Amino acid sequence: MDQKAPKAEKPSETTPGCSTGDEGATNAIKQSQGAGNMALLDQERETGVLDVQECYKDEDVVAFSETETTVTQIAGQSQVSGQGNKVINIGPNSNVNIFHGTSDDTNTVPSIGSPSEDFPLAPCQDALRAYFKTRMSYLHPLAWNETFTMKIQDVFTTVDLVTRTQQGGNIKRRALPSTVDALIARPDCPQPRRILVEGNAGIGKTTEVSKLAFDWAESEGRSPILEKYDLVFPIALRKVGESQSLTECIFDQLLPKDVPFQESDLETYLKGNDRVLIILDGFDEWAEYKEHGITDLVTGKILRECSLLVTTRPSHTPQLHSLMCPDTRVEVTGFSRGNIRTYIHKFFKGDQDKAAALVKKMDSFLIPSGILATPILLLLTCIMWEENPDMVLGGRIGPLYDELVSFIVRRHCAKNKIAFNQGIPDNIKDALLCAGALAFNGLLQNNLVYNKDDVAKYCSRESLQKLVLLGILHRQESPSRLNPSDQFSFSHKTMQEYFAGLYFAKKLQDEPALQSTLNMYLRTARSVREFENVVVFACSKLGCEADVLLAHLVNIYQEEFRSQIEFDLLRHHEAYLEIALFCFYESGCLSQFENIFLTKGVIQFSGVGPRVYNALGNVLNKIPSESLRNLEALWLTNTWQCFVVPVIDSLKMMNLSELNLRSACLGGHDSNTGPCARLSQQLPHLTGLRKLGLSYNGLLCSDLLVLLPSLKTLVKLEGLYLSCNKLAGCGKSLAELLCSLRSLEELWVCDCRLSLEEVLQIATAVVQHRPKMRKFGYGRLTGPGGDKKVQDVLRGKWPDATYRWGIAYLGQPKLPS
Repeated sequence: MDQKAPKAEKPSETTPGCSTGDEGATNAIKQSQGAGNMALLDQERETGVLDVQECYKDEDVVAFSETETTVTQIAGQSQVSGQGNKVINIGPNSNVNIFHGTSDDTNTVPSIGSPSEDFPLAPCQDALRAYFKTRMSYLHPLAWNETFTMKIQDVFTTVDLVTRTQQGGNIKRRALPSTVDALIARPDCPQPRRILVEGNAGIGKTTEVSKLAFDWAESEGRSPILEKYDLVFPIALRKVGESQSLTECIFDQLLPKDVPFQESDLETYLKGNDRVLIILDGFDEWAEYKEHGITDLVTGKILRECSLLVTTRPSHTPQLHSLMCPDTRVEVTGFSRGNIRTYIHKFFKGDQDKAAALVKKMDSFLIPSGILATPILLLLTCIMWEENPDMVLGGRIGPLYDELVSFIVRRHCAKNKIAFNQGIPDNIKDALLCAGALAFNGLLQNNLVYNKDDVAKYCSRESLQKLVLLGILHRQESPSRLNPSDQFSFSHKTMQEYFAGLYFAKKLQDEPALQSTLNMYLRTARSVREFENVVVFACSKLGCEADVLLAHLVNIYQEEFRSQIEFDLLRHHEAYLEIALFCFYESGCLSQFENIFLTKGVIQFSGVGPRVYNALGNVLNKIPSESLRNLEALWLTNTWQCFVVPVIDSLKMMNLSELNLRSACLGGHDSNTGPCARLSQQLPHLTGLRKLGLSYNGLLCSDLLVLLPSLKTLVKLEGLYLSCNKLAGCGKSLAELLCSLRSLEELWVCDCRLSLEEVLQIATAVVQHRPKMRKFGYGRLTGPGGDKKVQDVLRGKWPDATYRWGIAYLGQPKLPS
């Protein structure tokens, strides 16, 4: 369930979730140099100084560059000029540029007249619609079985799309029904024209593009959003050649040869046309050419009036963001649990008993693991389950791909009556090894499509033929009309990465100079991120032998992230930790885990999905408890569903002084078995806990009542953060809680829908029982005299207290006479 925090008014902008500005970092954070600035990402500032959060207002359009070194100006001159613009420094060499209103620059680009009326629009539309309805209305998911097709409307289940906006360093998420909705005008963006869509490997980006194109073809009278586009051009970047122009790409990939217009006609028509949508699918799969028309399109040097949507993996998001300067950013997060169940029933629409059996088997552990949020993995699992209902299902990706390749080989051998009882035949083994070399070296050159000469470097003619028959490689005709020839590619980029990972693992096993090999291919954190799936698959294959590779990852981490982490490197740092975590989980080799996750005493993940939490929960359960006692702070924040349960179940083994579960969707679940019930079981074990953040969780009064008994045991708790929950009716219970929390210095209940009477109850309890209280956040109160009544209660104990936006800064209490 996607929890939406209520829209914060001005007081909420200064209300912390679990931290209190510069002074809110715990000792654990202070002692961890690498995590020092991480606290800034998730906190809300309370100071009166204009800070990052206050730079982002609903009526402003913000350009934010996610480079690896600085937050820089990324807009053109026509964007920068204008009244009300701001340039705000947030650190050394770090500026945020805010562009407000319209430009007052007389040199801005003038409006362009209507596109050429001579262009045969209707024939072009008819050609595109015919192509989309015939070619994009069906999925061909199995390279080894070209006759197997699936209607996109029969199996397509809307993935979770989440818009991302930067507000004070926090990621604000808003669920979208579909990618199309990213094209709708918003208060902060009246004309969305540059949309960046990111998502992990196999998460459904290309399927989203196909569905959008198909919907446009079918949209006549159905979709006002899509009807505003006369033409839609989805271009697969992996198929774009170095010498091809943009219009050549459109002709080669989308249009028949007999259309009644030339490339030059289309090029003229596109100029200045705001009724065209161009989609570039797979920026991470494209060998970027600096002088290419695609690069000019992405950077806004050409066709600025056209709408542009570009998809990429997160590893390439910073680069694309800096080139593209998107006004809208969308994250494809994959299938929710409900999506997974719906997809399975659609897949087995002729056999609902089989669908129900698979859902039942998955519900217990596989769906919560997050692995099936990736549509390609769910599809492959359904296909293998259909053939073998007794197959063993686990939460790791490596064994799933192992099973898939074994399934492909077994199917091929059975079809061609090849004996398989002695294992994989030698000629198929040789072909698979060739596939590994081809995949690995192709990724090094960012090459996903091979000609015959490329393949011949690593594969014999017999091996190539065998790989095509197996369906490991897909044969396709070159898009070039001047030089048509066969080309080859893996069925999916993740399949290429799987074989590259196997090859890399074997290379590490065979190489006498291991360290030089690692240094050659994985020199920096950036190179690890670029080859993240290859590294993860290699670790899965190596198993306990992955220790040397994991030690190398630790060395890179300690070298690049040993000092304090700058604001603009936070996401890069967290992405590296995700890769390392998956490597530990997939390999099962945990001897190096402490050296990367526990030495700083802090584990922090923000905005990640269920696969991360499943891996983290599994790994933590296998770490010796004496090692986990070194963990002082755990920050698991900003999820779009409740994913944190696997980690909550491990809390009793830790010796935390700080636990931040801000915006983790803990509220509204079953009171006996839900996350609050499980958290309540663990909290009494955290006897040294000093800060607990539960803000923005959609907690109901019933949820708080489940937590209260365990909260009362936290006698060392100094800060309790409950803002932006739905706690109406719990004022008396919160007041009684203060009797037990004798060390409490900060309490935040802003925007919790508490009545004035309830706030007065809590304020009275603060006065009576908590003389050490320094800050009490109660929020702005509605009704006449509300603030004054609360202040009158507090002033008797703290006559010198100051008040700002519903926050009481209490200072020193009045000494007894």
